[in-house]
Amino acid sequence: MAFQPSGWIQTKVSTKWFDHFLHCIKPSADDPVLLIVDGHYSHTKTLDVMNKVWEHSVAIVSLPQHSKHKMQLPDEGFIEPLKTYYAQEIEM
Repeated sequence: MAFQPSGWIQTKVSTKWFDHFLHCIKPSADDPVLLIVDGHYSHTKTLDVMNKVWEHSVAIVSLPQHSKHKMQLPDEGFIEPLKTYYAQEIEM
């Protein structure tokens, strides 16, 4: 069966992303990092990722599911309409 891509992040991709995050940010006991993620299971329910969280001094705060739009008010309430109006204006 062939791999079917989807719009949802997969556990394997999430783990690869977290490895890249660790490589770039380089958190440590002397310099811990807070990572804020949405409530998707792949961010907090993956044993491999959670082991790396403990090993590399990363604290994860998981936003409640279906609440990201409330946490991104500047984007939802200002930036998104601005982009829409700007795109309409440059098309004329």
